[in-house]
Amino acid sequence: MSNNQPRIGFIGLGIMGAAMARNAASAGFPVTVFNRSQAPLDIARGDGLAVASNPAALAAVVDAIVVMVTGPDAVRNLLTGTNGVFTAAVTGKTLVQMSTIDEPSTMEFAAGADRHGMSFLDCPVAGSKKQVEAAELILLAGGDVKLLEQWTPFLRSVGKAIVHAGPVGKGTALKLCMNLIVAQMTTALSESVVLARAQKVDPAHIFEVISHSPALNCGYFKIKERAFLDENFSPAFSLDNMLKDVRFMSDAAKRSATELPVTEAVKNVMERAAEKGWGKDDLAGLIRALQPSTGATPRR
Repeated sequence: MSNNQPRIGFIGLGIMGAAMARNAASAGFPVTVFNRSQAPLDIARGDGLAVASNPAALAAVVDAIVVMVTGPDAVRNLLTGTNGVFTAAVTGKTLVQMSTIDEPSTMEFAAGADRHGMSFLDCPVAGSKKQVEAAELILLAGGDVKLLEQWTPFLRSVGKAIVHAGPVGKGTALKLCMNLIVAQMTTALSESVVLARAQKVDPAHIFEVISHSPALNCGYFKIKERAFLDENFSPAFSLDNMLKDVRFMSDAAKRSATELPVTEAVKNVMERAAEKGWGKDDLAGLIRALQPSTGATPRR
């Protein structure tokens, strides 16, 4: 690609951010990264990516700043804290908020970007470790159509599809709708496995039936099959992260006087699992809060 490609900055080098940064660089975009802990920066430097000393230093040398961190408090600190993005000269640049957060926080950050002369895209992603590494994320965008078109070549370097949900905030709103489905699918699969064991049925037969069913044979169940059968809960998407999102769903429902009774039940199960200390494990590990024997340490 041409050397005239816009310069992209990535703040947050977890499972998702690190892979997106590498994919954007592979597609020819000049990439600079920042992370709050050092080890991911050392890996990024070894991969040939430029490393910034703080968010402001990153913002000074790029055209678009992508934020991909754990939640609104982390985003807020990286934008407005000491050496935050908003302390740099950012007029005319674009802030792309890709973390899964809540809509009120998204609107807060968009207003802050506007005060500093920045454009703003609300663009969380659907997909997990496997999809991000293959640049097959689905991008859930909220914002101005022309701005989205401007940044589509970059977004296509990290994802396979873009869904424009509406104005700023609606990408985040749609992301919570999608994660609601994932949360309930995981809990349903967990309960199915628990019920099978309670009835002395091999849970492998559940997945065998799923594989033959046009209605149920989806990629997500296949991805989670080994986690459930091997009790290997190494994180692709952590329970803590999904619990955060489920709480956002609950808050969004309350703001709009909407009932989500199944999601509230899912939240309770996840909270029990998190209280047991399993929050850093994969979401599938919530099964341990449902089955009678929950003391075993999962195999890694």
